[in-house]
Amino acid sequence: MYMYGLFCCVASLLLAGSCLACQPPDCDHPDCGTCGNACCCLELKFEQSAPNLYDTFVKSFKSGGVDGRYRFVNGSDLRPYKIPNGAQFILQAVHTTLVHHYNDTLNFVLASNSSASTTVRAFSVSQIANAYCDAGQNYKNLVGFVKALGEDYSETKLFGCPNPKSAT
Repeated sequence: MYMYGLFCCVASLLLAGSCLACQPPDCDHPDCGTCGNACCCLELKFEQSAPNLYDTFVKSFKSGGVDGRYRFVNGSDLRPYKIPNGAQFILQAVHTTLVHHYNDTLNFVLASNSSASTTVRAFSVSQIANAYCDAGQNYKNLVGFVKALGEDYSETKLFGCPNPKSAT
């Protein structure tokens, strides 16, 4: 009887874990502990000015983003500080997972490459303590938001959210 109870407990935990995991698409870059907790950091390049792109990001976050679960926290115009690397704007948002149980913090820095080109450093980290692995959720938070903007962009992974392992 003990073994049956143990089996049921383990099966329930596995089923619950699969229900709480990242929901496709874009869950194919899982991270385990790169930042202590799970995280993802991307560099995104857009052919749009930093001020226009910042306004687009803020408007989308304030409206809830593609899935209605993004929330704008704060943003700042850094241009008065004349930061040497070209950083012009910084902003933060929170994304709540599908089951409305977990929150992840998203940070963005927008740097101008030219009057019509912007590099964005995008970062997502799981908020809960001990979120060692994320089933790809932090990557999904970033690319799901950016894809929904409808803007052309290129992506480079800086750390966390490794590329999927190729089938052998």
